[in-house]
Formats: sequence, structure tokens, C-alpha cells
Amino acid sequence: MKTALIVISAIVATAWGYSAGAPESVCDDMTPKHPVEPQKSPLPYTISVSKKEAKGGEIVDITIGGKTFKGFLVQVRNGDKAVGSFQIPDTDKYSKPINCHGTNGSGATHKNAVEKKDLVLKWKAPEASGNYQVYVTVAEDGGTFWAGQPTQKIKIN
Repeated sequence: MKTALIVISAIVATAWGYSAGAPESVCDDMTPKHPVEPQKSPLPYTISVSKKEAKGGEIVDITIGGKTFKGFLVQVRNGDKAVGSFQIPDTDKYSKPINCHGTNGSGATHKNAVEKKDLVLKWKAPEASGNYQVYVTVAEDGGTFWAGQPTQKIKIN
């Protein structure tokens, strides 16, 4: 009985261990360390960008829309590296920046497990021109999530 209780406690602790946001250690594969595998079905959330083309230094709004969710990790990548920076004030109730691939604020994640809906993140484009890909991980809850999904593209001129 004690062993079963310890195992159950460990699983619950693991599932809720990142309710305050993704750690930098998941920046590469964008996969939460939950005790279950990511969903294989298509992402049931809508990811939209305010601009498909922008100049270096411009702000682009990235929105996670659709049904409610509790956790997320968003990056805009050039190849396999997160670039640009998310402009998130410390007073934001739901989001915070994280440093991925050695770039300050190049990822955005959740601050808590409060349900979120139609969340808008402000991303500042890097100065380098190119075609960039928005990647998202969205967790409906601790046991249901979609990891590292490529979504919108943004061209920086």
C-alpha cells in the first residue's frame, strides 16, 4: 500500500511540477515532462499572427485561440533555434518569457495553471531577415497536450 501511494504521489507531482511554466530544459523538443505522451491528433487550437510579414524589430501578435487550455510554450524559430523576444511585462497574469537557446525571452510560457483562452503574446522580430516558423506546445491539462507543433510562418524583411 505504501509503495502504491508513493508511486501515485510521484505521478501527481510530475504532472503538476511545471504548473508555473516550462523550464529552459524543454526548449529543444518543447515536450513537457508529463507522465504521458503528447497527443498525435491535429492541434485543436488556432494559432494566428497579426502580420505574415514584418520588419526587424517590429512587434507581431501571436494568438492561441479556441477552447481553454492551462499551459503553453511558444517559440518563433529560425531552423532549430528560438529567435526574437517576447515582450511580456512582469505584471502579466498568465505569461512569462523564458530564455531558449541562449537568447533572452525567446520563448513564452505560462505562469500558472489557470485556464486561458484567446491568449495574445507580443513577439519582437529579430533584425535578421528570413522566414521564421512559429512552434507551439499547448496543454489542455496535465494529461492532454500537443508538443512542438509547427504553425504559422512570419517573413522578416
